[in-house]
Amino acid sequence: MVAEKDGMRRALIVIGCVALLADACGKAGNTPLTELRRVKSGEIDVVLLSSHEAITHPQDSFVIEFRSTGGALVDVGEVKASATMPMPGMPMFGSLDVRRTAVAGRYEVDAKFEMAGTWRTTIQWQGPTGAGLVTTSGNVQ
Repeated sequence: MVAEKDGMRRALIVIGCVALLADACGKAGNTPLTELRRVKSGEIDVVLLSSHEAITHPQDSFVIEFRSTGGALVDVGEVKASATMPMPGMPMFGSLDVRRTAVAGRYEVDAKFEMAGTWRTTIQWQGPTGAGLVTTSGNVQ
């Protein structure tokens, strides 16, 4: 009888843990994104989005989306990005690691910035829509 109660208790704990984990994973994918910047390149809008109001140092992540004039996501192929902060004597360089997501036209970026301030971000792509490049500046907090 005791072994049966222990088994039932363990089963309920496992089911509870699985339910909590599933709930947490479901909510992570539904985090609303705030548009931080939008830059136009021909017929493509390059949109920087974040789960919070600003990109922060020393480390953060954000999303880059490529959208047509009508707002639909556009697959632009391979995307690279770099970040610099103009400084007297020598610029400071940030690190931007861009990777595709399962959604065509949406890319995740892991960023590292040494300090807060105004950073210049260059985003370039090469793919089915051709090649493109945009540069934008914005504050990192």
